[in-house]
Amino acid sequence: MNIVVVDDDILMVESVRIGLHDKGHRVFAAYSARQALDQLFHGGQRIDLVITDYLMPSMNGIDLLMVIREVHPTLPVLLMSAYAETKLVIEALRNRCDSFIEKPFTLDQLTVEIERIRPRLTMK
Repeated sequence: MNIVVVDDDILMVESVRIGLHDKGHRVFAAYSARQALDQLFHGGQRIDLVITDYLMPSMNGIDLLMVIREVHPTLPVLLMSAYAETKLVIEALRNRCDSFIEKPFTLDQLTVEIERIRPRLTMK
C-alpha cells in the first residue's frame, strides 16, 4: 500500500514511515499539508491512504481532508491528533474522515486502524 504521512513533527513522520515500511508499505513523507497535496496531485504515484496530523501550521488536517475530498472523494484519510476532543472528532466525521487515532499511539494501534479501513481501498 502507498501511504502519505503528513505531520510537521519530523520525528513523528519518520517513526511512522519506518514502522509502516517495515510492515511492507511504501511510505511518502510530507511535513506540511501543501507537501501532501503536491505528493497527491503531482507525485506520480498512486496513493492508497493519507495519514495526517490535525494541528499543523497554515493548513490543518481537517482543511487538508476537505481538499482531498473535493478531488479524491473515496481516498481513505486517517486523522491523528493529541487533541481528541469530541468537537474535533465530530468535525472530522462530518468531512468524511475514515478513521481517527489519538497520539501517542503504538505502531500496533496504527496498524489496527489501517486494517480497519483497508476494505475501503477496494471500493476506490
